[in-house]
Amino acid sequence: MAESVHRDIRRLGGVRPPREFVFMDRAAIGLGSVFMHLRAEINWYRLFHELIDDFDGATLVTRQRSALAAASVPLSPP
Repeated sequence: MAESVHRDIRRLGGVRPPREFVFMDRAAIGLGSVFMHLRAEINWYRLFHELIDDFDGATLVTRQRSALAAASVPLSPP
């Protein structure tokens, strides 16, 4: 299955992940390693749902647009 997906991706010209993906992926792996080393345990399900209970998509869009404008990040690729 993985070989088939990989072949199709190459045929289509590859995939370009967003810049943020690399940072977030490395951060998740690094934190995961630290937690494993410390033998930390946490109820990720509960923690995740506590974080998203009051999620509002419109507020997120407003905050992201403001942050992108402040950092002079273009809204669309050149």
